[in-house]
Amino acid sequence: MNSKGIEITTTVAGGTGDLFFREVRSNGVGGAVIGVHGLAGRSSESAVEAYAERVVLESCTLLRSGKFMWDYGYLWQILTWPEDFEPWEVERARRYFRSDLLRQAVMKKGDERIAIDPALKSLPISKTDDSKEALSFFGSSLPSPLKRGLQYFVVESGEGYLKVSELPGGKPITFEEDSGEDSALAHHLSATYLSAYAPTGSSPGKGAFDIVGARDVRVTGCMLSALGDTMHIQRSENVVFANNHILGSRMGAFFLAEYCRNATITGNLVDGTNGSRVVSVEKSCTDVVMTGNTFRNGGRGAWINQPVNFVLANNIFVNNTTKNEADPRRGRIAYRTAGPGRFPELYFTLHEEGGTYGPVIVRDNVFQFGDAAPVEAVTFAPNGRDLQMSGNTFPGRATSIAVDPSCEGVAIRDNPGAELKRTSVDFNHGRR
Repeated sequence: MNSKGIEITTTVAGGTGDLFFREVRSNGVGGAVIGVHGLAGRSSESAVEAYAERVVLESCTLLRSGKFMWDYGYLWQILTWPEDFEPWEVERARRYFRSDLLRQAVMKKGDERIAIDPALKSLPISKTDDSKEALSFFGSSLPSPLKRGLQYFVVESGEGYLKVSELPGGKPITFEEDSGEDSALAHHLSATYLSAYAPTGSSPGKGAFDIVGARDVRVTGCMLSALGDTMHIQRSENVVFANNHILGSRMGAFFLAEYCRNATITGNLVDGTNGSRVVSVEKSCTDVVMTGNTFRNGGRGAWINQPVNFVLANNIFVNNTTKNEADPRRGRIAYRTAGPGRFPELYFTLHEEGGTYGPVIVRDNVFQFGDAAPVEAVTFAPNGRDLQMSGNTFPGRATSIAVDPSCEGVAIRDNPGAELKRTSVDFNHGRR
């Protein structure tokens, strides 16, 4: 079933409230089974004009439900390395890939020019290293020094040709051989890699349940699994998410998604099953406590995005960086390096360059890494304020906690198995 189940919206303050969903069951619904939405404000991304009030989900079992999603870079990786996948997988990827952004490419030995169809519009010159301005190459016989899966930038463009470099404004690449007959390029990596995570026509409503713009929300005793993201709570306040069991996700497992306030997340068992992030606390969520949870088998770690007053205590994290693995069916190649991803187990980022975050307390957690976790397994972006991290255990191998030098009020000590490393950290590292 590719549709939402229950959808309740709000038009005026006080118009939606006292919603109680108990023992709702689903299996194989390709959209949010339960959707509750307040009235979004227009003044800012975080504004809510009218909240849905007193929303309760209790003892619901929502299995394999929610918007169908593949994963970031899934189609792109199959078409870049088709030899790693079954023929039917390659055919499906071709069917759903952004073919409008794909162009045949001809390169000659000793030349810098890439010949493309002159009937098509010329590609713009890349001014920044944003993924919207990047391209990548496909084909079994690309000429050296091109690498499959690596991003490149247009440095010259004209009718029927372009030149590329590994850096915007860099020296054009000269090709050492002729290209193969199947050589092609796809421009706008933001669209072909980052945004191509779901097929055209997939239902709206991310997660088995999707609650946006609600006040006084309680989700307890539920069992959830998903065809994409497991669940979404967004732009909501006074949230309790307790004693739930997330069985698995194709994409993100737990989401406190954007501008939530006053939330307690406790006593949950969350299994990411090689999906995307096992935890996402996005965009300036405020007054959040996460305690007594177990998070395991996630793909892209636990992502905390510019929080205010955030406490992470007495949790267990087990092997949440499976997207870093070399296995093409479990791992995902990063287009910035053409190698496996390097997602940390826990990372704090900014959604606003130059923004600030904190206070943050990370205390008395256990981090049991998988083999694919990087040495810098916990990272703090620039401009953190009042960062405390102590009493955490990192068994198995030496690791480091990377903190940008601009962070102030840093008290990180007594974390067995980990050492503090003051080093430059990108403000939006690990985003995708």
